Amino acid sequence: MKIKRLSQCTLEEALTAWNKGFEGYIVPIKMDLQAFVNRMISEDLSPEKSIVVFINGEPCGIIMNGFREINGRKIAWNGGTGIAPEFRGKGLSAALMEEVISIYRAEKAHTAVLEAIEENERAIRLYKKAGYVVTDHLLYLNKKLIRKEPNLLKESHFAIKKLYPEQLQSLSIYDSRAAWQCQWQSAKNGEAAVLLNEDGKEEGCILYKRILEAGGRTDRIIIYQLRVTNENDYEKMTESILRHLFLDGDNSIDFTAVNISVSNPVSKALIKMGFEKKIGQVMMEKPL
Repeated sequence: MKIKRLSQCTLEEALTAWNKGFEGYIVPIKMDLQAFVNRMISEDLSPEKSIVVFINGEPCGIIMNGFREINGRKIAWNGGTGIAPEFRGKGLSAALMEEVISIYRAEKAHTAVLEAIEENERAIRLYKKAGYVVTDHLLYLNKKLIRKEPNLLKESHFAIKKLYPEQLQSLSIYDSRAAWQCQWQSAKNGEAAVLLNEDGKEEGCILYKRILEAGGRTDRIIIYQLRVTNENDYEKMTESILRHLFLDGDNSIDFTAVNISVSNPVSKALIKMGFEKKIGQVMMEKPL
């Protein structure tokens, strides 16, 4: 067994390690080379701090790592641990976890974080053994909304103010502890907005990405963060924000809320609106 930094490998070797490592995974995440590179860029994954394992000269495992400064502390993120099927259950994952924890400590990271699909009990056991604890439960929620749905036709006294995603970090309502892929840094080409009441006070915020069809109509909206301050009025506020995302010519939009916390009242509002759970994940962290 030989462990190399990803920066010491060819891109083809790293991609092979990734695709072999996630064979038979609960959610298909096989990538081509362009998608692999794009993901490294969009998620701030470090080639110098990620590792690839070789056995008999062949790439057979990978752990991708990213680092960000959040609230004055360096956070390390495990952006994917994959081991080829023939080497699973033989202690290889534990050896790689030890290697990356040593990398995190060498980088003087304050906390290590990751997300794992809730059905992936083997991975969750591995992370717990490495010292991670579950800190939250996350949902992927999806629904195709029609512009004329009753929920979206209700009158509202709220207004929407557009922002750049980077501006959200200065707001107290922004969740800097959200899952890695739901932070403003990951919302490349994304959009953001705040919900204002009649007095101009900020009572909600959203971070999202709009996917357009060739003709300019909105096909999909991916919601990375959706938060409100007034928990007594969270349903109406959630509906108001979603309604404002429709543009002229949009009759229906496929909405997906990514990694929204079950403790966030907005998740309850979305489920009440008919959003369906597609995936559940646990958020885990380890103090360093």
